Amino acid sequence: MSSTDGDDEEFGPLGTAEPELNQLLGLFDLPAFARRGQDMEFSVAQVHARCRSRREEYLEMVRMRLRQWAAVASGPDDWEANFAGPIAPLWALTLTPPPSWAARPGLPRQRRGAARDLAASIRRFNDRWRRLILSLNLEPANRVIDHYNRYYLLEKECVLGSARLAARHFRPIPLFSHEVLLGAYPPLPEPEPLDERP
Repeated sequence: MSSTDGDDEEFGPLGTAEPELNQLLGLFDLPAFARRGQDMEFSVAQVHARCRSRREEYLEMVRMRLRQWAAVASGPDDWEANFAGPIAPLWALTLTPPPSWAARPGLPRQRRGAARDLAASIRRFNDRWRRLILSLNLEPANRVIDHYNRYYLLEKECVLGSARLAARHFRPIPLFSHEVLLGAYPPLPEPEPLDERP
């Protein structure tokens, strides 16, 4: 690391001013703090990768139902006869490619069926998604994050020889929780088909 505020010399052991120590460090694996940082980044990335992968899998049916709705609707504003509110945001929220809208609206029966199927598919997705997130065992990742938060600075200070330098650019990583993951990967807004309203 280098900086423009005159702290370059203070990096001591990892700077070019101490070639013997640099050579000694090169004989071994990464310093403990660097390995700990890599382990933390890997654990965090694994949790997010698993969430994204499963979300993609679970969204397949919702995307199919969105395409079915587009096949009987004439555009993004053609929802008022079948839904209590607009559904256009669902394409972006599900990362579904822009639809090919019908040249003219489908028959009322077809539209009612497509609207019911889309709403049911989103309810199923949301139920499955909440169950999945709540079932995730976050303890292994949180243990790695907790050890990073506790020991990274101490281990880095041992290498740098300065608590102030070790603390530069460090920020504790928040632990995972099911609520945090549901905030990062939320359920979808559930459209309300008009023929299902009380």
